[in-house]
Amino acid sequence: MKKDDVKEVILQIFELQLDYQLRAIRLLQGQLDTESTTRVHTRKKRQSLVDLSVQILTEKGTPLHVNELVRLLQQRFGRLTDRDTLSSTLAKKARRGILLRQSAPATFALIDSKEDNHVTT
Repeated sequence: MKKDDVKEVILQIFELQLDYQLRAIRLLQGQLDTESTTRVHTRKKRQSLVDLSVQILTEKGTPLHVNELVRLLQQRFGRLTDRDTLSSTLAKKARRGILLRQSAPATFALIDSKEDNHVTT
């Protein structure tokens, strides 16, 4: 991980920590837990890690190892996740046949990806 990437991750962690602290203070003050008045932008509904992983797999069009997915989630969306947690969540979806399949150990692809239709001779 590059120095700038590490710096960005640390800053994101601090921002998240401060956001939770501010929410806790407002809750103790009896204020409703609405969006912070200090925020300049409006917050979009946060997508799940599975949704973001599916988006990455769609864009790449090839199976990806969970380590690569974790790296891309952090790099592209600023989402930090544990490798084992993501792997477990994606494996559950794959076992149920929901959106994903497991093409190799800890490697996932979309069910309808071109890889499924590829015939080797």
